Amino acid sequence: MPFAHSQFGPVGDGVVVRTPAKLNLYLELLGKRADGYHEIETVMVAVSCFDTLRIERARSHSAVRLVSHWWPSDRIWRESLGDHAEELLTIADDDSNLIHRAVMATKSAFEIPDGYDIVVRKRIPAGAGMGGASSDAAAAILAVTTLAGIGPTDPAVGRVAASIGSDVPFFLGVDATRDRSDERSVPSAVLATGRGERLTEVAVARPLWFVVAYPRGGLSTATVYAHATIPTEPGRVTNLLDALTSAVPGALNSSLLNRLSHPAEDLSPAIGELLSLMRSNGLAPAQMTGSGSACFHPCFDRVTAERKAARLRRDWARTGTAGRVWVMSSVDAKPRLKAYRVTPPGAPDDL
Repeated sequence: MPFAHSQFGPVGDGVVVRTPAKLNLYLELLGKRADGYHEIETVMVAVSCFDTLRIERARSHSAVRLVSHWWPSDRIWRESLGDHAEELLTIADDDSNLIHRAVMATKSAFEIPDGYDIVVRKRIPAGAGMGGASSDAAAAILAVTTLAGIGPTDPAVGRVAASIGSDVPFFLGVDATRDRSDERSVPSAVLATGRGERLTEVAVARPLWFVVAYPRGGLSTATVYAHATIPTEPGRVTNLLDALTSAVPGALNSSLLNRLSHPAEDLSPAIGELLSLMRSNGLAPAQMTGSGSACFHPCFDRVTAERKAARLRRDWARTGTAGRVWVMSSVDAKPRLKAYRVTPPGAPDDL
């Protein structure tokens, strides 16, 4: 649908979008597809670690200009990541960046002539399996279509998202028409199948809390998948889905699964060392998310999560190889967006 014929009017000069990370509570490999991807079955939940994108429609050019920086500062990230900092913190600003590709694909799909100036404030760690690049791409698609007056239910929006990456549709939300204004509602999980683009919302009994640990060093998703083995007897996702509907403490403990854990640990000994440290410090079960390298432990409440996170930080620091530790809660996957005019009052700093 060409931009000029949108049934919605353009909403402003720019938008600020806050978009979350994710954790994979369950990830099973069911087979190899003809298109080179794996057929998977995964349950994801969005969590409270957010990147923020400011995207303005350009008046002087038709290009996509992208600048990224780490929050609160590059220096703090370098101090916590040691020798691996540079490779993890370097973010391309060209067409190898998923945000750039997402904007260009959206422009092409909807025949949008505008250029865009984009500033990204990064908080979601790179190479962590937490979906930072996919989340940012989803936010960019949402921002560009919103600025062009294109509604989120347009089928082409979903097609663009799926073409950019398997996790991107998750971050656009299963039901784009659902009212998400009630902050008291319990965020849901999502069951993703196919290569990750077929989504089914899953009810969750109560908010989920996690201790999330990020070791020094990331992993390439393609490399981890290349070293993975398809099981002859896949796990049963129904066990995890049943646990999510239970309000009983520890219900998730016996149903977590990530088939990529073993190849990731073979490729990065730091992941195995972190998981062992977590389990020996009372954070069992502990599981890697996605293709790594971040690992997490589910908790029943925030108080417990904060206490366990403090102990992990203390004991990990003693090893001399500590990375970063957070406490996160489950949140709604759909990015939160605020439109604005450049003058006045100008762009808001955040959401």
